[in-house]
Amino acid sequence: MLHQLEPHEYHKAADLLAKLAAYNVYITAVLNGDSPGRVYVDDRETPTAVFAISIDACYLAGDPANDAFNEALYEELDDTLFSGDRINPDDTQISVHLDSNAWEETLADLMEDWCWPPLVELHHHYICHTPPATPRPLPDGYTMARLDEALLQQQGERLPAAIANSIRIGWQNEANFLAHGFGFCALHGEEIVCWCLADCVSAGAAEIGIETAADHRRRGLGTAVTQAALAHCFAQGMTRVGWHCPVDHTASIRTASNAGFLFEREYVRYVFLDDEARHFAELGRMYFFEAKLYAQAAEAFDFVFEIESEEPYPDHYYLLAARAWAHERNGRKALAYLNQAIDAGFRGATFLNSLPEFAHLRRTREWQEIVRRATA
Repeated sequence: MLHQLEPHEYHKAADLLAKLAAYNVYITAVLNGDSPGRVYVDDRETPTAVFAISIDACYLAGDPANDAFNEALYEELDDTLFSGDRINPDDTQISVHLDSNAWEETLADLMEDWCWPPLVELHHHYICHTPPATPRPLPDGYTMARLDEALLQQQGERLPAAIANSIRIGWQNEANFLAHGFGFCALHGEEIVCWCLADCVSAGAAEIGIETAADHRRRGLGTAVTQAALAHCFAQGMTRVGWHCPVDHTASIRTASNAGFLFEREYVRYVFLDDEARHFAELGRMYFFEAKLYAQAAEAFDFVFEIESEEPYPDHYYLLAARAWAHERNGRKALAYLNQAIDAGFRGATFLNSLPEFAHLRRTREWQEIVRRATA
């Protein structure tokens, strides 16, 4: 059976979610009523399986072999998440955390009719328990400011959209953000060019995220602003601050390390995109570059192009499909996709000639025509 708990009952799922909550403050924030969410369990009084949803992600924990719970959850998700009924109405994807690999088969059953297989993303979690000893100063030409009511009013419509959306979605409104959240930013003149905001705060812990405007990167702004946020956290009595980022996001990892965070763990997020074509294109990219499973990459892109789309597909979709099929020694399909890439705007004959997977095609007449078209 499936029961959706009322907020005053959320504590009943705390033990089952403890393993995931150790590195996801969002779960603690949902359970404590500090952030919106939903919690489903198999038994209202003595639950053994739980599915929880926060603004950030979804979480499966407990016993994955409860067939009645899993079947009822499938129906519930079909009526809610898969139909666009999200905690974050602007979210275009569903991310799932599992408390053990034993949930993978159940996850496949839950998602098989919606969007399967998932994008498997490796992430790092970093943690900070102490304030920075000597906070990094901002370079000349920049000033530090807390994102308080006065600055929000001063910015008005100039406030970066990412900040406005974080406040509107993550904190529901400006008043809640000002009362329970925090943010620090670097200004260049009157323009906010780097900011660090609390994603959520609960039970003496917080998660924070940063962003820097493209024209102001690699100047140490992210480290300085993050350290200002950390100093605020510990001055307010917090005991830990978390930071999440993909394993290949070197700039974010460097900023976390420079600001005083320590690596805590690596974990997996299973991601499903609403846009089916984009989902399978990303899956094909993952198969090609990360897993080097070229046959699976080729098949994923074949599926992408079977999906009707109102917008034309970008040239790099066709190019990657061509590369995958070339790896599989299917010259006919590789050449066909190269022609479609060129039709979509690709130009790069020198690049094509540098790719080893096309070596077996370079003496053909068709390849010479590809080179000619990719040069024109």
